[in-house]
Amino acid sequence: MKIVMATPVVYDRTSPFNHLLQDLIGAFLEDGNSIVRLVACEDKEDTAFKYGYIGNDIEYHLYKRKSSRHANIISRYLRDTLTNIREAIGILRIKGGNVLFEDVSYSSFWPILAAKSKGLHVVAMLQDVWPDNAVQSGLIKEKSILYKYFEAWQLYVYRKSDRIICISDDMKSFIVDKGVDEKKIEVIYNWGYSDSTVNISWDKNEFVKKYGLVPDVFYAVYAGNIGKMQNVEMIVETARKLKDNKKIHFLIIGDGVNREAIELRIRTYQLMNVTMLPMQPSELATHIYSAAGVNIIPLVPGGIKTAMPSKTGIVLSCGRPVIFCFGKNTSFEHKFRHRNIPIRITGYDVNKLANLICELSMQPSSEYNNGFMEFFRPSVNIRKYKEMVRF
Repeated sequence: MKIVMATPVVYDRTSPFNHLLQDLIGAFLEDGNSIVRLVACEDKEDTAFKYGYIGNDIEYHLYKRKSSRHANIISRYLRDTLTNIREAIGILRIKGGNVLFEDVSYSSFWPILAAKSKGLHVVAMLQDVWPDNAVQSGLIKEKSILYKYFEAWQLYVYRKSDRIICISDDMKSFIVDKGVDEKKIEVIYNWGYSDSTVNISWDKNEFVKKYGLVPDVFYAVYAGNIGKMQNVEMIVETARKLKDNKKIHFLIIGDGVNREAIELRIRTYQLMNVTMLPMQPSELATHIYSAAGVNIIPLVPGGIKTAMPSKTGIVLSCGRPVIFCFGKNTSFEHKFRHRNIPIRITGYDVNKLANLICELSMQPSSEYNNGFMEFFRPSVNIRKYKEMVRF
């Protein structure tokens, strides 16, 4: 079987999505498939996007485009549309093909239209729900003409896809409420690096060595994209509440469109208990999360319906306490509670988050009964993907 894998979002070496795509490519090839990858990249000379896969059973079609990380929503949409149109033309030119595996972006209807015109099956992978995530980020209004235009085309994507992969149950429920047939939707959580949990001691932790962290400080860590959806502001407000607690120190690690605003807020509050660090290499991810007294994973109100941070499985694999700043009574929470798996969800209450961090700082611990083995193991979730592309 020939699988066309289209990723119109520009390749980023630091993306937490890279290990997922690398694992999927390997799994599809191991199943005896051939792959045609359509890859958007800023630099065609940088071949890291190949993840080491070279051979007669895989070929690459490259589409140069600029990163949209710091662009406004119209610029992002136009760049994405141009890339998707070019990838659609590429699909029409490919000889044969059985399945289009589409990493759904702002304008994925173009490659899906091309694939359906050729008689290809379509498997759509949703890492977030556009344009509703833009509404939650405050970029557009839900009742605006722009939103209705974007949504109409995205509903076309859902309607024409033979199968849809969502990365959370809340996301599935959200698009089912839009009229999407739930029978063709499978929930598959993004996974960690291996089936085993991670146990990195303090003295062997490369992130600790790199930045000179000390063991008698309790580090509350946020690491990842600092964008509109992540609600990093809540972490800064919590740090403000705890600025007189000398034992607790906050680390905010990453980059994104909101980084400067977060830095300004920290300076305005004169917070000496917060350190901002640049985005780190993906090889250090487990070291970062293992150094934390607690890892914090926040989202904007309602964000769990349209997104699930890709790092969740990796964070849980490290066995450190985790606090999810999501809304209450979500499908995500119920899934854990149903299995009697402890989970900390604060909602959007800064005081509750501050109190919980203080409690954890007085009783530092490791926690491996946290849902990783049940929901985030690579071997289990990759097998589900392999089943989704078989027709």
